[in-house]
Formats: sequence, structure tokens, C-alpha cells
Amino acid sequence: MLSLRAGLGLLLVLALAGCLQTGGGPGGAPVLQQAALAAGSVVITPPPGYCIDANSLSDRRGGAFALISSCATLTGEATGVFVEPAIITLSVSTVQGDDTSIDSRAFQTALDRGRVIKAVSRDDLSLLQVEGGARVPPSADERHWRGLMRVGDQVVGLALYGAAGGPMSGDQGMRLLIELADAIRTQSAAAQAVAQAAATTPVAASAPAAAE
Repeated sequence: MLSLRAGLGLLLVLALAGCLQTGGGPGGAPVLQQAALAAGSVVITPPPGYCIDANSLSDRRGGAFALISSCATLTGEATGVFVEPAIITLSVSTVQGDDTSIDSRAFQTALDRGRVIKAVSRDDLSLLQVEGGARVPPSADERHWRGLMRVGDQVVGLALYGAAGGPMSGDQGMRLLIELADAIRTQSAAAQAVAQAAATTPVAASAPAAAE
């Protein structure tokens, strides 16, 4: 059974590894508008103007990772919806049992990195606005957001970094993570419902061949 501290530590390790492996940035990185991780149980659809860096995707038994940024930043094309620049990392890990709390207080204890400025709990999502920490990208604002949510038997870790002095380090970044979390929750539930319906639908027997 994985504790919250151990699970969160795994999520942070996956996020760091994913950041080092991603091929994002200007110059035509391949992008996706949607991706399914953890055997299809977690469906990611970024908000308008943001895309998934296809090179960043990793989906293994030990966990999954994806990086989201503005479509313009990833593709190098200044077209489509204009959005504030941001880097969002998303990590997925399976947690066994029901005793893993994502309450903001437990999240703060497990995070153990940086100074917590603000804590927000919303439904099954906990968000922390954090200042500092070992994994803040060099060009990003020291203030950033981290999130934790349950999706079925998966724990999804989120981190959002904005430009130094930009609005993403404040409430705008919080709203973006909430929008992303709501989409993950809704679309993952829909995907699970489709999978369960397919699994319980009996296969129709073939009709006997007509006698000549």
C-alpha cells in the first residue's frame, strides 16, 4: 500500500525525468490535443490554446507522464488561440487502497518542498501555491502551483510554472489547473463508462448458415 508521501515522491521523480526527456520548444515539436494514460483510465485534454508535447509522453507500469504547454510554444507557430505561456507537468501513479488522502494539509506535509503560500481544496482536487523548491525551471517564477487529485485508482500529480512576474504564478494559474482537472475528471469517467459497457456487453452469436 503506497503512502501519500511515497506516492507524491514518485510523482515528483517522474515529473523531473519527464522534463529532462521532453523535446518541447519552438521548432515544430509534435503535439496532441488529447492523450490517454494508465491503460486509458486517465484522459488528458488540455484547455484551448494548450497542447500536449507528444515527445514527453511516457506510460509505463510504474507511472505515466505528460507535459503541456502553449501550442504556439511547442510548434513554433504563432497561430490559433493566444494564451499565457506556461509549463504544466502531469504525472500518474497507481495507489492501492482507500487510505490515501489528498486533503491539502496532508498534501503540504507530503510535499516537503518550498514554502506554501496558499492552499485550495476543491472536490477531489488539492492545490498548493508554492514558492521555491528544487524543481522550479530556471526561467520560471519561483511561485508556482502543485496539485493532487484522485481519478479512480490513480493519483494524478500536477505542477504549473509560469513566466517570471507573469499571471500564471497567481490565481490565473490556479484557474487553469482547475479547468484541466475538471476535464480530466469528466473525460476519464466517460472513458471508464465506455470500457465497462464494452466489457459487460455479450458478444452476439453468429447466425447459423442457411441450408442450401
